[in-house]
Amino acid sequence: MATITGRAKRYDGLPIDYVSLFMWKTGKCIARRTPDAAGNWSFEYDHNMIVGVTYVSDGCEPISHGPYEFVLNK
Repeated sequence: MATITGRAKRYDGLPIDYVSLFMWKTGKCIARRTPDAAGNWSFEYDHNMIVGVTYVSDGCEPISHGPYEFVLNK
């Protein structure tokens, strides 16, 4: 098991509403995380995959996204 973490904030310093994690090739959503008050979030995974991470504020376009390669360290 491994964990990826991030900090997701808006331009004004407030945390974004949620983080979507999706399979990069298919676009299928695999998880959704709500950051804490400081914008911190995490996702645990148990197999190798390449996913996209999108930071979203409700009612707005995604703030940022891109591929991240999750590599399990055995």
